Amino acid sequence: MPPIHYLTTAAEVQQCAADLRNQPRIAIDLEFDDMRHRYGRNLALIQLFDGRTVYLIDPLPLTNPAHELEPIWELLRDSAIDKVFHSCKSDILLLDELYGVHVRHITDTSVQYTLLGESDNNISLGRLIQSELGIEVDKGEQKSNWLKRPLTDAQKQYAANDVLYLFELADRLQTKLAALGRSQWAEEENVALEDVRYTRDERPYLRIAGKYRILPPEMPLFRDLYLLRDQVARQIDRPPYMVFANDRLAELARDTPRTLAEWQAARGLHPELKRAPYLDQLAGFLPDVFVPVPEPTLPPEQRRFPFRRRLTGEKAARADAREQLLLQLKTFITEDINVYVANLVLSNRLISDIIEEGADHALRPWQRAILRDTAMQHQLPYDTIASPFQ
Repeated sequence: MPPIHYLTTAAEVQQCAADLRNQPRIAIDLEFDDMRHRYGRNLALIQLFDGRTVYLIDPLPLTNPAHELEPIWELLRDSAIDKVFHSCKSDILLLDELYGVHVRHITDTSVQYTLLGESDNNISLGRLIQSELGIEVDKGEQKSNWLKRPLTDAQKQYAANDVLYLFELADRLQTKLAALGRSQWAEEENVALEDVRYTRDERPYLRIAGKYRILPPEMPLFRDLYLLRDQVARQIDRPPYMVFANDRLAELARDTPRTLAEWQAARGLHPELKRAPYLDQLAGFLPDVFVPVPEPTLPPEQRRFPFRRRLTGEKAARADAREQLLLQLKTFITEDINVYVANLVLSNRLISDIIEEGADHALRPWQRAILRDTAMQHQLPYDTIASPFQ
């Protein structure tokens, strides 16, 4: 077992960065809390491994983490150093959101495994370690509170395991990809991860509303209750579900208390919500008082399948013909390679994108090559789907 260094000071972070500066690659993982124990997304731990030593960097004791972690951010931005992750999107989104860090030169073992075309689903790191290396790692700390201090020895060992095996996994998977002639696929997908950016969802309540099938007349109150809940959660630094649960949010929008006393007696609400100044806001939601502000219309780019809905007549028929050709090609890819690769090249989302934007714009080079070769082999007209719809 390599040594595990637990770092809690700016000087230790600086020394760690210096130790890693000339390494060709670094295995990395993050532990963070995403609205489970505190409000928002909070970085709790950075795990690094250079093949000899595991470094666990604790950002919580640092006075100014954004500044004091800058030596580590410099490593992540350095395109000369390969950063080996497993399923990195949530990590790189967090780094962009909280610190404006854009990671360069990424190898993602989840991407490598997916491109082997052996399964339709993402595989967990624990399962991948077991299937490829024959090692069973303890995942008992997966859902522990990573913001609670001090960290236990079990948490530290769990965190170390998340980076200890990444080099060996990446090398094994790369060998398998090379044997299948798919190394270029992985390279293109990993390069694309460098462009992943965090974007703020201006109307997050719509995702929840869809789950509970909130009707248009109910939406203004549902939205305003959601926003009040978020305001209280931010104030008390607790996840919104601790103010009141999502299913309670839907219930309150549909069966709203009719008096202030009923609001104060309502079940499942955090006590802070029943005190000033929030109680005054609840009073504004009483049915006899509430004035609904209609939900603004979604811009076209955020509507579901806006392109196809705009088409009628001859244009709609041509779009349908493009779709049928793509579905035919997907069937042939399934027969020629397998269903997993067919879904990587022509998922439902990609089919929709190709119909509108064309395959040359919507697909990566490796996907275009498979689609073009399949069309040629089966004497189907690739050129008719290569360009944007007109």
